[in-house]
Amino acid sequence: MLNAPASDVAKNFGEWHDKAMVEPIVVTKHGRESVVLLSMASYRSLLRNYREIIDTAELDDIVAHGVETSDIPPEYRWNSDDEDVSDERRGAGQ
Repeated sequence: MLNAPASDVAKNFGEWHDKAMVEPIVVTKHGRESVVLLSMASYRSLLRNYREIIDTAELDDIVAHGVETSDIPPEYRWNSDDEDVSDERRGAGQ
């Protein structure tokens, strides 16, 4: 990842925009990392793979019951020891 001072990004936004289409740019302010400039495709990829982790104690009773009684449909079940399971199905490499 490239680093760029915020002042340079402001002065030369078009140049940094084009670079961000290829790889994320870490923008620094006063020498500290503050934001990342990245392409929309990269951003959407991050959102697709986003998973929020919450403490189960924070779930209301109805949701907690739904989680506790849920079942994975047979067509989506797999074992981590199975050698014929693709990385895509395991959620790796996304």
